[in-house]
Amino acid sequence: MQRFAAFPVERWSDKVMSVLREQQLEACQERLSRCPEKGLFDDITQAELGEIYPGSYLAWEKGAAQPALRQVREKVLGMAEEEVCFLSSREDNLVKRMLMAGGVTVLDDWEDISAAESLIKRMWCVIRIDEENDMATLCLQGEVTGQLVKGMSSPAYSLIRQHIFRFDATLNALLYLSGFLHAAVPARHFLEQLRADKLPADKRIVGRYLKSAFDYWELEQEDMLLVHPGLYDPENLISRLKGMGVPEMQLTHAMMLGGMNGLLPEEAASADSMRFALHGAVRPELDEEDVLDDLRMMAKQGASLEEMREVLENCLCVLPTPAMLGALYQVHMQTVRWIGMAPAVLN
Repeated sequence: MQRFAAFPVERWSDKVMSVLREQQLEACQERLSRCPEKGLFDDITQAELGEIYPGSYLAWEKGAAQPALRQVREKVLGMAEEEVCFLSSREDNLVKRMLMAGGVTVLDDWEDISAAESLIKRMWCVIRIDEENDMATLCLQGEVTGQLVKGMSSPAYSLIRQHIFRFDATLNALLYLSGFLHAAVPARHFLEQLRADKLPADKRIVGRYLKSAFDYWELEQEDMLLVHPGLYDPENLISRLKGMGVPEMQLTHAMMLGGMNGLLPEEAASADSMRFALHGAVRPELDEEDVLDDLRMMAKQGASLEEMREVLENCLCVLPTPAMLGALYQVHMQTVRWIGMAPAVLN
């Protein structure tokens, strides 16, 4: 999902990863509630297209005046067969659910709404909201269905999905290690790999995949940063790096494997200690793993031990024990910082 400029927030408890994610999904839910009821392939006029087109990926890529309705439909249908091979995992799951259920699926998982928004931006779907029953249904436009089935049945589909699985794991590892990445470099590398295997490689379609699969920060037309979901203020990290220059990072196999798992070897012992200390002590509405991840992401961003203790205390249903505070100190000291953040341990 797209990230926007962060408003200054004093308390860390208001900007930890779990809170940030909840805010993003709430904003996404609000945007979906304002989506037009009609889709691109319904009986619409050129004027009604003006309510659909501006929020699409195509509009962002073109950056020009709105094309004629017929041209937009032809463009969407012309790309769909290849584009369906490059969906995020959640988008891919939603499309398959709709294809197996007559073109509709109920959005019953909070995490699915960002994937639903992305499919709407592709102009493949519309959303129907039943406020009385508090239910949202994603509906696939019938004209697109044939192209999607054709794309998923092609020999290239499974090969591209294998590439995406590896690419996704690599990017998640690099984001865990660095906090953010300029999208152009990994996108170019991915396109080169696809072309080497004689697979479809469209820069626009890969860009849409990156937007649907990762948090991103828009820089300018067709340029963006990919951002780790735990990084609260990308601007702050970028400004720090501009001032200090970017040091080289020697990536080892252990670092990449740890990045893929979201836990480096040198962080494992402190994470285990904190997990054990939190067991049964977290407020019932919170998840213990979410609390642990929030604390670890705080450490990566250079939060002080006092700030981490404040967040910990807000998450507990008991007073912090010496074991908890000892584990918190270990997390603070042993978590590898993102480059540019106040060091305890630094990549």
